[in-house]
Amino acid sequence: MDILREMEIKPLLEGWPLTTIIVALLATWTIYSISIIIYRLTLHPLAKFPGPKIAACTQLYEFYHDVLRSGQYQFLINNLHDQYGPIIRISPYELHISSPDFYSQLYTSASNPRDKWKFSADMVGTPSSFFASVEHHVHRGRRMPLNKFFSKKSVYELEGRISGHVEKLCKRIEEFRGTGKPLSLRYAFAALTIDVVSEYAFAKSYGALDDLDFAPYWMDAVDSILEGCYINQFFPWLPALMKNLPLWVVEKLNPHITTVIKYQKDLSEQIQTIMDNPEQDKETDNLTIFHEFLTSPDLPLADRNLTHFTEEAQNLIGAGQTTTAHHLNTTMFHILDNADVLARLKGELETAMPDPRILPPLHELENLEYLSAVITEGHRLSPGNIHRLARISHDPIPTPFPTPTAPTHLIPPNTPISMSILTQHHTPSLFPSPKTFSPARFLSPPSQDLKRYVVPYSKGTRNCIGQNLAQAEIYMALAAVVRRFEVEVWETERGRDIDVVFDFITPKASRESRGLRVLVK
Repeated sequence: MDILREMEIKPLLEGWPLTTIIVALLATWTIYSISIIIYRLTLHPLAKFPGPKIAACTQLYEFYHDVLRSGQYQFLINNLHDQYGPIIRISPYELHISSPDFYSQLYTSASNPRDKWKFSADMVGTPSSFFASVEHHVHRGRRMPLNKFFSKKSVYELEGRISGHVEKLCKRIEEFRGTGKPLSLRYAFAALTIDVVSEYAFAKSYGALDDLDFAPYWMDAVDSILEGCYINQFFPWLPALMKNLPLWVVEKLNPHITTVIKYQKDLSEQIQTIMDNPEQDKETDNLTIFHEFLTSPDLPLADRNLTHFTEEAQNLIGAGQTTTAHHLNTTMFHILDNADVLARLKGELETAMPDPRILPPLHELENLEYLSAVITEGHRLSPGNIHRLARISHDPIPTPFPTPTAPTHLIPPNTPISMSILTQHHTPSLFPSPKTFSPARFLSPPSQDLKRYVVPYSKGTRNCIGQNLAQAEIYMALAAVVRRFEVEVWETERGRDIDVVFDFITPKASRESRGLRVLVK
């Protein structure tokens, strides 16, 4: 049959000039494209929702702002809400909502499950990980083995490990006291977080705090990987290709990420050893997340393999370091940049820590009112994930956002709906002067109601699994550093070095940023 078709078509084509064939193909493509555009603007289920027409027509609009302009679409979306209202269409397929009260309706519990949009899940390039799992039940099965490991109870039990790394951080800071040599707290905090999460999850600290310069190449490597997140969305086959390339080729293409690749190789060897000898270390303190994976009855058999374990490890390392380090860097800057905040926090810590060398237990630090307010305000300005988080409901969702074209909205089932933590945290009606660092806003009587709108770890079944560990690091590190040291900001500007300029899933300052640098007196 194929031969007959070729015999029928070939004589026809031989009689056509090449230019005619090209013109015919272009005409066909043009007619098809115009038809798609007309459908998306008039007949598509999302056609009634407001937003820029070009965004409704094509994802190239999103590609331009996120890929070519490097993570700028989220900031444009905030401006689009000012123009079009609280619910807008930001692509042919996706709606974005800015109303803070809708957050808990979108990011729900297991009784009202949501799936993840595959286009959004492709960002991380780890398709077998729980973070990139599309279906709710698949995500639940992959995440379940880790819930106990990262629970509040487990963090309290391993508090000594965390405080040990905080003490090492303080010893390193002590080396700069009175030297006049600037200290990069950006890299120091990143070294702390990578060492904590690597030992906590893998029973093997990376040792960044032992490096003379706090292993800056590690944070630069993670940043480089995150900057490729939008490329992964539009070209989801690219991460797999990169993983299969020889290391020397990867070094030529992106020398920064070879640090992560080499570490992944070490983790893979560690995982394989545990898989070969699952009973080894079970009676010791050297248990890792991989022991949990192998022994958990919840993890599907299909996921008990080296690829899955390695991808989970990659995500935990990247997320566990970058987000917490950014919070510490940002919050510490604002503490030092506000004399009243610094004085009040120091006063509270002097009472709680009469001997600065002795760090109180975590539960006591968590009960310090002003320290908690400072940390909450730090979360508001520096949430871990600022990218919009798209969820899909298989049922229609009513929304209270009437527009001239749609007095009552009913979002069609299977529609990707997203919200952004950054947008939520900068809502002026909730947080007056949203760019101002003001812990006092969380001290007034209505503060508990206000706190529910601060969602640095998101909500629902896909909230940040490492939030208890991150909170422990933040409380301990800030308390120890503020109580023990007198430091001043050195050649650090908020607009250049601190404020969020790029959305690479996690927040990132300008290209010229060198983070928070201080002099230790």
